[in-house]
Amino acid sequence: MVRTASSVSQQSGYKEREMNPHLVEQLLTCSVCLERYTRPRFLPCQHTFCQEPCLSGLVDPDGRQVKCPQCRRVHAIPREGVTGFPSNRTILGFLDISMGQVSSQANIRTLTCGSCSLGKELTTCHHCQDQLCCSCHRAHMKRVQWDLRSLVSQLRRSIPKLSDALGSLERRSASLQENGEAVRTKIRRSAERHITELKERERALILEVDSMVRSSGRALQSKQEDLELGLATVTSHCDCVDSSLARSGNLSTTELWQLHQQSRELIDQVRQLEKPQLEWPQLLTFVPSTAIYPNGINFGTVTWVMKDSIPTPIISSPLPRGQEIQRSYPSVTSMPNSVEMFPPLPLTNSSGLLLKAPTSILTSRTQLGQRPTTLGPTDTPTLAIEPQGIGSHLPAFRLTDHSLLLHYQGKGHMKCKIGSKGSDLGHFTWPRGVAVTRGGELVVADSSNHRVQVFDRRGRFLRSFGSYGSAEGEFDCLAGVAVSNQGWIVTADRYNHRLQLFHGSGRFLRAFGREGSGDGQLSYPWGVAVDRRGLVYVCDKDNHRLQLFTLDGRFVRTFGRRGAGDGQLEQPHYVALGPADRVVVSDSGNHRVQIFDMSGGFLGKFGSEGTALGQFKYPRGVALDHQGNILVGDSGNNRVQLFRPDGTFLQAFGSWGTRDGQVKGLEGVAFWEGDIIVSDRENHRIQIF
Repeated sequence: MVRTASSVSQQSGYKEREMNPHLVEQLLTCSVCLERYTRPRFLPCQHTFCQEPCLSGLVDPDGRQVKCPQCRRVHAIPREGVTGFPSNRTILGFLDISMGQVSSQANIRTLTCGSCSLGKELTTCHHCQDQLCCSCHRAHMKRVQWDLRSLVSQLRRSIPKLSDALGSLERRSASLQENGEAVRTKIRRSAERHITELKERERALILEVDSMVRSSGRALQSKQEDLELGLATVTSHCDCVDSSLARSGNLSTTELWQLHQQSRELIDQVRQLEKPQLEWPQLLTFVPSTAIYPNGINFGTVTWVMKDSIPTPIISSPLPRGQEIQRSYPSVTSMPNSVEMFPPLPLTNSSGLLLKAPTSILTSRTQLGQRPTTLGPTDTPTLAIEPQGIGSHLPAFRLTDHSLLLHYQGKGHMKCKIGSKGSDLGHFTWPRGVAVTRGGELVVADSSNHRVQVFDRRGRFLRSFGSYGSAEGEFDCLAGVAVSNQGWIVTADRYNHRLQLFHGSGRFLRAFGREGSGDGQLSYPWGVAVDRRGLVYVCDKDNHRLQLFTLDGRFVRTFGRRGAGDGQLEQPHYVALGPADRVVVSDSGNHRVQIFDMSGGFLGKFGSEGTALGQFKYPRGVALDHQGNILVGDSGNNRVQLFRPDGTFLQAFGSWGTRDGQVKGLEGVAFWEGDIIVSDRENHRIQIF
C-alpha cells in the first residue's frame, strides 16, 4: 500500500514550514544517473540507487556480486536479482509529494523561468544564479557537468606540457650549475698556474739579487781591504819618518834618501787608491711588472740604477718588531777626490749591530744544487707559546672505560697554545694536519708555509723541514701528516698530487703518486694514516675515495666512490686507524663519519648535516684513542666532538672566535697522552685541551 505524502512527511520528521525544495530535490536524485529515482532499491550498506539501469549496470554477472559505488563494499545478489533488494519506501514517499506542495510550504515564489519563460516553481542555480524551473535546472546541470568534464579534459592535456617544462627547467638548472662549477674550476686552475709561475719567478729574482749582492759585495770587500792596507802602511810610514827626523843628528844621507823615496812611492799608491771610478754610486732596485704573456708572467726585473734617480727609498721586507732598519750609504760630498760604485751596505739596527740577512724558508734550493735543509733550534726566533698547566700531562696514560669517559667529559679548557700567524719558525700560516710520534713529538703540517714543523712535549720548537716547490723534499700546500711505527713522517703534498716520506729528522726518503684518477694516481690528497703493517691510507679527496700504498710507494688497493650511500664518499678529508683494525673516515661532503674495515668493507656511519650535538658541517680531522673512542673536528660548527666507538655522542666543546678555547675552522686533530690536540686553522695556531 502506497503511503500518502502527508504520512511520509510526518514519518520523516519534516515539518511543512521547514521543507526546502532544493534539499528535497537533492534527496530524490540518484548518485549514479543524477536523475530522480526510479524504483529505488537500497543495498545492505543503506545506500540507495535506481533499480534500472543504475543498479543493474553495477552487477558482476560472473560473481553474482555488486559493488556499492559510494562505500565500495561488495554485496551478494539475491536469487531474484536486483529486484530482491528492498525498496526504499521513504524515497518512494517523497516521490509522491508534488513540487507545488513543497514550493508552497517553502514559500517559494512562482516566477518566470529564465530558460523556458514559463511561470513555474523556480529554484536558484548556484552556478549562474539564474531562476530555473526543475526540468530546465536538470538540463542546465547536465550542461554544467559536460562543461566541467571538458575543462578537466583540457587540464589533463596540459599536464604533459607542464611536466616537460619542469623537466626542461631542471635540466637547465643542472646545466647551469655544471657550467658554473666548470668555470670556477678553470679560474682556480688558471690562478694556481699563475701563482706557481709567480713563485718560480720570485725564486729566480731572489737568486738573481743574491748573485748581484754577492758580486758587488766581493768587489767592495776587495776595495776595503786595499784601503785598510794602504791606511795602515801610510800611518806606519808617517810615524817612522817623524821618529827618524826627531833624531836627525844620527840620520845618514842614505837613510834620508830612502825615506824620501818611500814617501814618494806611497803618495803614488795613495793616488792610485783615490783614483775616481767610472761608475756613479748606484742602488739595487726592483722594477715591478704584472704583465701576463702566453708563455708566462713577467713579474719584474732587478737592476742597478743611479742613486739620484730613485725619488723614494725602496722598502724591503720588514724585520721582526723592535728592530728598526737603517740603510747606510756613503756621502758623495764627503769624498771629493774619491768617487766609487757603492751597492747597498748591510742592514743595521738602531744599536749599530750588524743584522744577519733573513733567510726565507720558502726559497727553493734546487737551483743551487742543494736539497732543503733541516733547520734546528739555533735558527729559531722567539716562539709564541702560552702554556697553562701543561706540566699536568698524564704519563703513560691508561685510563679505560668509565674513567676514560669521565676524563673526556671534563675537556674544554685550553691547556696550551702554540704559534701565531707568520712565516718565522714556530709560527704558522694555515696549519692543517697534526700527528704525534712515539716519542711524544708533535708534527704539524704548516700548509701555506710549505713546511713541516716539529715540537716537543712542552710545545717548544725542535726542527723544521721543507720549502715551496715541486722538487724532492719541497711542498705545495701540504695537508695531512702521519707517523709510521719506524718514526717516518708521511706527508700529503696536496697541490703536487703526491705523498712524500721523510726520516724523523726531516731527511727526504721518497715520493710517490702523480695527478690523475687511475690506480695509484691522486687528485688533491689530504689526510693520511699508517697502520701497524706499514700500509699508508690516503684520502684521495677529489677522486672521492681512499687509496692504500706500501711505504715504498707500491699501490695496494682502493675503496669508495662518489655518492651518498653506505660506503660511498663525497670529498673525504681525513682518515684515522684504531683498535680492531677499524678505519674511520671524515666523509666531509656528506657531513658524516664512516667506519670501514681494513679491506674497505662498510661497517657503520654516524652523523648528519646540522648544528645539533652529534651532527656535523664539513667534518675534518678524525682520531681514535687506545679504546676506540672517536674524536672529530667539526669544522663548519667550530667545535670538537667526541663519540664512543659505536658512534654514540659523548662530549662537545669549542665555539667560534679567537680567544683561548675558541676556534676558527678546525683541521687536524689528535690524542696525546690524555690530551686533545686541535689544529686551529684560521687562527694559525695549535691548541691543546
